[in-house]
Amino acid sequence: MRRLLWVAAGLAGIAVVSGCGAPQAPGPTAGATTAPSSATAPPSASRPPAGATDDTEDDTKAGAAELLARAASAMDAEAGWTFTVTGKESLTQSGAPEGQGSRASYSARVDRTARPEALHQAGTVTGKNGSKAEEVVTAGDTGYVREGAPGTPWTKGPLTDPVIAAKVEDPLDVLASFADYAERGERIEVVRSGGEIRLRLRVPSASLAERGERPAVARAAREFLPTLEKLRKTGVTAGEKKIVLTGLEESLVLDARTHRMTSYRSSFGFAVPHEGRQLRYAQELGADTRGVFTGRIEAPATAG
Repeated sequence: MRRLLWVAAGLAGIAVVSGCGAPQAPGPTAGATTAPSSATAPPSASRPPAGATDDTEDDTKAGAAELLARAASAMDAEAGWTFTVTGKESLTQSGAPEGQGSRASYSARVDRTARPEALHQAGTVTGKNGSKAEEVVTAGDTGYVREGAPGTPWTKGPLTDPVIAAKVEDPLDVLASFADYAERGERIEVVRSGGEIRLRLRVPSASLAERGERPAVARAAREFLPTLEKLRKTGVTAGEKKIVLTGLEESLVLDARTHRMTSYRSSFGFAVPHEGRQLRYAQELGADTRGVFTGRIEAPATAG
């Protein structure tokens, strides 16, 4: 997410809204995808990918690291995938009247290819000023962002630019993040039920200062820090040891037969003390795999 919240110039006026409303369904794209996607069914109904195991007995013995390696291999076996991504953020202040605060939501379709590596997402951001279309394309090391209706100029920049990078929602990044958690000793619970394998990570509490030692806290912090930077400009001075992660849960679901990623959910919050009260930030994010993508993604022709 890292893009949605509006922080007022003074904390007493943290954005007052009456509610976000439901995210709108993404509209037609601007033609960055130059070939149609296939009508492939979701992963659970698909054939096992090349290199994936169908041995459920072995699965009962596999740990998180091995399951994640299988998932990465299974997803890489196809040239591209289509996902839907949804999310919402909020920033509220303790003691404020009901309904006050800053809230925003996001909904998008994401097409991603691995050969060549490229991404196209088209969605809608809904916040205090209503809804706005947003389209993002990545090709090579460059990102393109268009906020508004078709015909609005594109913003172009390297993917190393934080402003560009903050717009990109790549669900496959989750596999690398979970692999990093496993490698660095975060406890990942593995639950097998029916045709699913669920990998779940929970952090009941931590301080923002712990992000250097704990990769799961670091991931949540990356999402939160742009909002914290805006809060600093309004006078928030609390140190990182006093800013508390009030809970984090991430859940990654794999198809038990193919090991393909089928869904991901994340939720977390931070509490920031300020002048005897608390500012509370919360974020929820979800991604669902919709099927194989067989199109081609190219840089927008009008981006210059």
